[in-house]
Amino acid sequence: MARTQIIAEVGANHGDDVNLAVKMIEAAAQAGADWVKFQSWQAKNLKPGDPNFERHAKAELSDEAHHRLIRACEANHVKFLTTCFDIGRVEFLAGLGLNTIKIASPDLGSHAMIRKLRERFEHLIISTGMSYDQEIQQTAELLGQTSYTFLYCISLYPTPLEQVNLARMDWLRQFTPSVGFSDHTLGTAAGKLSIARGATYLEKHFTLSRELPGKDQAISAEPDEIRELAQYARQVEQMMGEPCPGLSAKEIELRGIYIGKWGDNR
Repeated sequence: MARTQIIAEVGANHGDDVNLAVKMIEAAAQAGADWVKFQSWQAKNLKPGDPNFERHAKAELSDEAHHRLIRACEANHVKFLTTCFDIGRVEFLAGLGLNTIKIASPDLGSHAMIRKLRERFEHLIISTGMSYDQEIQQTAELLGQTSYTFLYCISLYPTPLEQVNLARMDWLRQFTPSVGFSDHTLGTAAGKLSIARGATYLEKHFTLSRELPGKDQAISAEPDEIRELAQYARQVEQMMGEPCPGLSAKEIELRGIYIGKWGDNR
């Protein structure tokens, strides 16, 4: 089983401070994350009168910020990832040289944007929170042979453990063998279980401190929690091994000692 890839989701936790975003990249990389994820939009493309316009405008990443964050990821040997919220941002993001793009739960049914993204990126990662079964099926049909991952997701912030229902990952595997978990629980228990269940990716909101201002800080993992999940993912990879490895030399040696020790019981 391939090791679960850990995505540290900075999102808008940088609060429009690119220097802070770079520090988050450094901390996530040091903790063992494989990817650091941001969010890309242009607030001018929100629906007129959107009550969250000011918040989105403040957290909007400029073109130059994208380039700087990509350079920071490269310098720290971690992969850059972003969520495309805005169809008008597709061409810019495609021009950054990214192979993989993230699609948020509210856009699972945004087929016009998904069509554009699948033409411009090699792999799509799509969250499934708030989606009906039929919507997931329709998007899977649209994607066809496209390389993609469905992330099982409950869009509750935080998600109570009794509502996690990770068995849902198995249902998603009928569409694609690559299924992960976008984790909005507190702590690491649900994330660890998803790793043990073979998640391709584990995405978790990330912050340097839950005391920082911002609406997602309180439900975000701090560096020690990302480190714990990354270490666990490596342990699971070691423990899972291969389906038919054969006996080790030591076990073969022990066969000669223990089998038949009490006479012919066979």
